Amino acid sequence: MPPLRKNRKIGRPANYAVKLGITALLLFLIIRHVDPARTWQAVSQVTPASILLAMLLQLASNVVATYRWSLIMARIGFRHPFLFYLRSFFKGTFFNQGLPTSIGGDGIRILDCSREKGTAEDAFYGVFIDRIVGLAGLLLLNICALLLNRHLLPASVYYPLLLILVALFSGLVLLFFLRRFRFITTSRILGYLGRLSERYFQVYSTVGSIGLQTGLSVLTHLLAMTAYYVLGVAIGLDYPLQVYLALVPPVILLTILPVSLAGWGIREGAMVGFFLLVGADRSRVLSFSILYGLLALVCSLPGLVIYLGERKTAQQA
Repeated sequence: MPPLRKNRKIGRPANYAVKLGITALLLFLIIRHVDPARTWQAVSQVTPASILLAMLLQLASNVVATYRWSLIMARIGFRHPFLFYLRSFFKGTFFNQGLPTSIGGDGIRILDCSREKGTAEDAFYGVFIDRIVGLAGLLLLNICALLLNRHLLPASVYYPLLLILVALFSGLVLLFFLRRFRFITTSRILGYLGRLSERYFQVYSTVGSIGLQTGLSVLTHLLAMTAYYVLGVAIGLDYPLQVYLALVPPVILLTILPVSLAGWGIREGAMVGFFLLVGADRSRVLSFSILYGLLALVCSLPGLVIYLGERKTAQQA
């Protein structure tokens, strides 16, 4: 056992270094094809008022997402004040910005909840369900935007993208019914899926809870997409909000892939690729993507303050 733990300790920094190298390489390959002067010109025209408005929208999105998560946890038996979830959510958001994937902060949220109640499995289910309903809201918003903008993208991109989104959304809905399959619920290997489906049903057992959670999820992403829109227009990407609703969600989905640090590089490449399809300037799109990444990082800093404050309190205790 000791050698195994040692290998794990060695593997984590190595894994982080690989992701850091991939991130740097992706950014280099993207930046080398843009004009630095045009990029700086695009960034310099962004007003402080636009940045402040985008920050407020992003923070509002985080608060709504926290409220959605608190409702989920309450349905599966966790009784904590909203402030507990808000602090944990912001800590998780900060860790998402620095860990090799965009879902690393979920571990922080699971740890917080399991430490308070002592049931790590239920804490995991609650955070996982929150991820699922958040993803469902993003997919639903994106599907509707694409259906309302059928000629925005080339047919060779539009139909495969729409098919993938519908398939993903259908998969999330299917999870709701896995509890009915006995071979899943009684399986030693697939039993976790059965229990997850049970918790899923526990959270969304009424039409009212489904409607409320879906509405909160859509609102969460709508606020974030509006933040993208404000920054995009400020930087010279003067497209209607519905264009951002169609093009940005697939980029967010790609950042979930465990390839780079917090999605950096993946986000920039995908953002440039999608916006080039509607005739956007490459330099402006790259500036827009980097600026949003920095904005998200700044909006996560309250999580760092909370984390350091809790560590200091723990050391003094």
